[in-house]
Amino acid sequence: MNIEKNGKNYTAKENKTSWTVSTTIGRVDVTYNVPKADCPTFDALQAYVAANDLF
Repeated sequence: MNIEKNGKNYTAKENKTSWTVSTTIGRVDVTYNVPKADCPTFDALQAYVAANDLF
């Protein structure tokens, strides 16, 4: 599953209790772990990424 924000592409992977959101910035791989308690669905995760300045 992919999410795009400000020209950056993020790949989201669903785990049992969290989401793993990853991207590459330059030559550095960056991975974020988002608990499902905060984002129970993929749509909620997309909204979270769009609203959060961390991404």
